[in-house]
Amino acid sequence: MLLSKEEKRTKKQMKIDRMIEAEDSLNIMLDREQTIYCIIRHVARSGMTRHISFFIIKDNEPWFLDGKISDYLDYKRNKDYSGLVVHGCGMDMAFSVVHHLQEQMKHSKNTTFIDYDFRHRFV
Repeated sequence: MLLSKEEKRTKKQMKIDRMIEAEDSLNIMLDREQTIYCIIRHVARSGMTRHISFFIIKDNEPWFLDGKISDYLDYKRNKDYSGLVVHGCGMDMAFSVVHHLQEQMKHSKNTTFIDYDFRHRFV
């Protein structure tokens, strides 16, 4: 099916649409005080890059957040789609991602709460 010029969407528009959809999903999935679990799947030899997976436990089952966080915060996914590629060193990079998510959701006008308090734990 071909789209007319008015219906064609640019990559930027599609990225914004994915970000809005991810924000809506995260808003539904995450509570105000949520523990987000982290799995460090790979650390580069230089120590400057990590592949980290994030999930929550809901109804006694893990709900992986990698795709939603990737779309919402614009983190790249690794080639196996088993985690996010996080660059940096000298601090807890899992905390960095969780804190970034918390602050982004706090300042959004489309989320339920204005005072999120996410915690992270390593598995």
